Amino acid sequence: MELKNKRIIFLFTLLLIAGYVIIGTTLYKYTHDYAEDQNKKKLDQLLLNQEALHSYLEDQLKPVIYKLKEENKLYKEFFDPKVLSFTYIARGIHQNLNTLRDENNITRFYYKLATDNPRNGLNYASADELGLLNYFRANPNIKEYSTVIQENGHDYIYYAMPIEPNKESCMKCHSTPDKAPTELLEKYGDTAGFGESVGNIRAIISLKMPFDDELAEANRIFYLIMGILTLFLLTLYAIVFYFMRRLDHKQQIIEEKNKNLSILAERDGLTNIFNRRSFDTDLADRIENPLLTLIIFDIDLFKSINDTYGHQVGDDILRSLTSLIRSNLRDEDQFYRIGGEEFAILTYKQNIEDTEQVVCRLLQKVSEYNFNISQQVHISAGIAMQSGNDTPLSLFKRADDALYRAKEEGRNCYRVG
Repeated sequence: MELKNKRIIFLFTLLLIAGYVIIGTTLYKYTHDYAEDQNKKKLDQLLLNQEALHSYLEDQLKPVIYKLKEENKLYKEFFDPKVLSFTYIARGIHQNLNTLRDENNITRFYYKLATDNPRNGLNYASADELGLLNYFRANPNIKEYSTVIQENGHDYIYYAMPIEPNKESCMKCHSTPDKAPTELLEKYGDTAGFGESVGNIRAIISLKMPFDDELAEANRIFYLIMGILTLFLLTLYAIVFYFMRRLDHKQQIIEEKNKNLSILAERDGLTNIFNRRSFDTDLADRIENPLLTLIIFDIDLFKSINDTYGHQVGDDILRSLTSLIRSNLRDEDQFYRIGGEEFAILTYKQNIEDTEQVVCRLLQKVSEYNFNISQQVHISAGIAMQSGNDTPLSLFKRADDALYRAKEEGRNCYRVG
């Protein structure tokens, strides 16, 4: 069944698609932003641990070591990076963390204290890291930088932040070689890692935190919700489509009933030609046409036929007559039953003679037709052509008066009004 409400269905479909796209786009952004936020929280926790380690080393451990040296409880030239070098300690801790992550089948993270003046070559900043280091030095109020990257088939959040600016306690190992412990010089030499000043940002923490787990969870949630949403919208669409089909069916029934009612209102129930109501409407609509011609005719002595043969035969004669007359008219001619055995024809003719020829032919056709009764059936007719001043009433009266004259003057003939 063809849908009559195609426009509504089309607009509803567009609305569903637009809603689906908007919801999907919003949900995708929300779930992935949430995954990034969760990863960032893990990273922030790691950095807090890093900051705590740095503060503990500078504010707790180093003062104890230096005090022990001053009290000669520890020899003055003592230097061991395992307890005095923040970069060494931090790198060692994160190496151990990555080993544990490998054992638990968790993606490694990248950690580096990157600087342009490393004591250990492992900490030498890459070109990107060096750019970030100089960026933080030039903008001391900016405390972090982050972005999402992909490496070796894994997603990471890359994060960089400057370590705390050099303190006075840092200068014993990073200002000039003459202040540094002998064991430090013996281990690293007298060039690398020196020349620093208080307040300078010596390095940045460069981190790549694996993002795979959070992204996988975000995608799982996204596809689960979108799957549920898809099922819901398809169900909703099916329900709406079903009820639209039912509505169409009901509308079709109503339209068919209205059509039948319209036919009943405009057509004669017995002969199925236009009725008196249609005749009055059409005559009023066409009265201004100067070529309009009205023919009125009826069956002579029809009451006698009904009385002799019965109304069923009379109805059959009416139907047969209607079919006969209609077959001898043009498509543009309009044929009406305007009374019991009375009919009308609206036609257009250039002159009255043309109409007279038509009526003569109809009279002859009816007289020669076999209506299956012994009594001859014939008709009488009246003709009136639009005079230029006629109203529907005056034109009808002239044709009707002509019909009555034909009746009075012998029947089976016509007269012009």
